[in-house]
Amino acid sequence: MEELQDLLLSRDNGIATITLNRPHQLNAISPAMTNGLVKLARELPEDPDLKVIVVTGAGRSFCAGGNVTSIASNVEANQSGRPAAPLRLTHPENNYQIAFTQCERPIIAAINGYAVGLGMGLALSCDIRIASEEAQFFVAQTNIGRRPDGGLNFLLPRVVGVEKALELMWTGDRIDAYEAYRIGLVSKVVPAKDLMGEVMELADKIAKGPTIAQMLAKRMVYKTMYPEEAQIASAEMEHYTGYVINMTEDALEGVRAFREKRNPVFKGR
Repeated sequence: MEELQDLLLSRDNGIATITLNRPHQLNAISPAMTNGLVKLARELPEDPDLKVIVVTGAGRSFCAGGNVTSIASNVEANQSGRPAAPLRLTHPENNYQIAFTQCERPIIAAINGYAVGLGMGLALSCDIRIASEEAQFFVAQTNIGRRPDGGLNFLLPRVVGVEKALELMWTGDRIDAYEAYRIGLVSKVVPAKDLMGEVMELADKIAKGPTIAQMLAKRMVYKTMYPEEAQIASAEMEHYTGYVINMTEDALEGVRAFREKRNPVFKGR
């Protein structure tokens, strides 16, 4: 396997742990990180001794979402008439949400801190989510005048229901780990010091189970609930609406307000 960028990989007793490794940026998603996550989701199951995958973040954050500087550049490029860099999210090879749901091994998220925006989408892409008491979640895109992406529009309604998903998308409200548990976003909340121990205990229990039966169970569930055609259609809609939203005054105001560390004033245009 090629050397990974912005990710760490360790293996022990049939369990692979992927650590998002940009702690000084709160593990914000980078292109190298996206490529690495997709690559690992495809290649790790090729090892018959690998039974379970765990995803966590270095430092105090699971994943703080996208790079706002890059987002701002895309908004400004679109509004100046220059095309922004094209998004390539519609094929499983370029989309960790699809790659994770198609991965033939169970994936557990150990959510150690912020899981916001794209990071919330990454957590939702995992099969099971266990959160530290210090975890926080919100649809960060809303707060900078953007629409949900990173799989949020597809996964969040399926996990917490349409009504609650829309509330979170429309308000951008921050929720803590216990509220996330109450609405079904995570399956368990534990003290921060116990997080990896709890996750590894579950991973070890799963790793000792019947791998083929587990693989088929995941495949049957996701073929019904997360069919690839629907995921690709959702990713294509993200692609299209990304260009639409970049042309709005609210998107420009959102990224400017973020840079200037002030509250945005949205005008609905």
